Amino acid sequence: MSWLISPKVKGKEFSWLTEEGPLTERLKNEFNDVRVDVIYEGLALDEETDYIREVIIKSHDKPMIFAHTRLKVTDLEDSWICLKTLGQQSLANILFKDSQISRRSLLYRICEPEDVLYKHLKSMGCMHEEILWMRQSEWERYGKILLLTEVFLPNLLRQ
Repeated sequence: MSWLISPKVKGKEFSWLTEEGPLTERLKNEFNDVRVDVIYEGLALDEETDYIREVIIKSHDKPMIFAHTRLKVTDLEDSWICLKTLGQQSLANILFKDSQISRRSLLYRICEPEDVLYKHLKSMGCMHEEILWMRQSEWERYGKILLLTEVFLPNLLRQ
């Protein structure tokens, strides 16, 4: 499936997928409990010139959203150095609070069972055979791009 400009869903799924503000803030408002668990942070195994950060955003210990951040390692040393001190905090603490950062694009698609990301999430026990929607956005800071992919897990949409 190719990336879409607008997701082809309605109701709760559409509302979450098209949320323009921080997802962690919305989770706090709706479920009153949010925790960011960093799964991996470091060099990408498929491209050692890239840095990745993977997190699971949970509410009441249930995985709600998987987020994968990717950028060039060299950009981590200058334009995106702010990521180095993020730790267990949400990426939203940077993206929505720094006036030098802007979102350049936002696209949607279904995470298909043959996708590497789908298999990765299944191996972590985040889901079984569900249909998962995901979105991908490009963020720019000082001319350098950060790619953020967010997968909306079944627990979020069952609430």
